[in-house]
Amino acid sequence: MVMDAEAPIQLLHVDDDEEFAELTAMYLARFEDRIAVETAGDVDEGLEALATGAFDCVVSDYDMPGRNGIEFLEAVRVDRPDLPFILFTGKGSEDVASDAISAGVTDYLQKGGGPDLFELLANRIVNAVDRRRAEREADLWAKAVEASNEGIAIIDGDGRYTKMNDAYAGLYGVEPATLIGEPWVTTVPEEEVERLQADVIPTLSDGPWSDESIGQRVDDSVYPKVLSLAALDDGGHVCVIRDISDRKEREAELESNAAELEAKAAKLDILFEQSPDLIDIHDADGRIVDANSRLCDELGYDRAELLGKRVWDVDESVDPAEVKRVWGAMEPGEMRELRGRYRRRDGSTLPVVVHVARTDLHETDQFFVIARESAEEC
Repeated sequence: MVMDAEAPIQLLHVDDDEEFAELTAMYLARFEDRIAVETAGDVDEGLEALATGAFDCVVSDYDMPGRNGIEFLEAVRVDRPDLPFILFTGKGSEDVASDAISAGVTDYLQKGGGPDLFELLANRIVNAVDRRRAEREADLWAKAVEASNEGIAIIDGDGRYTKMNDAYAGLYGVEPATLIGEPWVTTVPEEEVERLQADVIPTLSDGPWSDESIGQRVDDSVYPKVLSLAALDDGGHVCVIRDISDRKEREAELESNAAELEAKAAKLDILFEQSPDLIDIHDADGRIVDANSRLCDELGYDRAELLGKRVWDVDESVDPAEVKRVWGAMEPGEMRELRGRYRRRDGSTLPVVVHVARTDLHETDQFFVIARESAEEC
């Protein structure tokens, strides 16, 4: 968040002297074109304007009919304790100034003099508004930092923590006060300290850096983190960390699962290829998508020749419409036993007992077929 130094300033000027109010608005516009003035003739009008409009600053006379400027200030401070309020009055006394300060006035300026007075007033308005905007921006930034799930800390030029949010300290199992003033090296394993000091911190002048790193808690346990560093003008740096223990655990679990699946797949491939049974896999349209060597050898085809053939091109006993009905009625994981008669390339046939199971490999319906020679004709 960056404050816009050229942002317009909406000013409410409350004064019962209409001619002086117009003169003030004219001079303010001449000396500072950021200021847009709206006027009110008394406190009641001023409060009404504040209730319906958005203003960055109030300038008010002191001596007005009804309630005076101090009473106006007190009413404003009930709902707007931080709104810049400048008392601009021809009545000057220590009592008025003291009451204004007690009521929370931002600035106090006496009327009198020439155009220089209005230039001074314009400067006071701009300074008060810019200061309040900066304070509000800093407050919002501080709240955002404290609410962040990521740990954020400031490290000075001597390598010691000067500020941090609760999230940062929490990653090390302590309160912020425990780490403030401590060297950052106490929160990093020795070998990681060497890497950061030698390879990372000297490069921060070229721009921010971010990568995976290791943190060390006060109990000497370590955890993986994403570490982001950015240089500060005083030789220190901003440090942002995020615990990635969960991600690392998931990655390790996925790697383990992948290795396990790969091992299982390798075993299945061996069983598929070396099985004495005739095995093929076909889709819901009966198209063969894989076949083992035993089936190819028995039928006299190369694997490439079998792939793409329909089941009924191989099993002459199959009626396409009927077998599709059977497949469609099967549940995933269900297996059925059928009888068939495979036709070899040379025209001879082989009676077989067929076990077909429906699977959902690759999220598509496929059928795993194991056939063995049968002494009986189908």
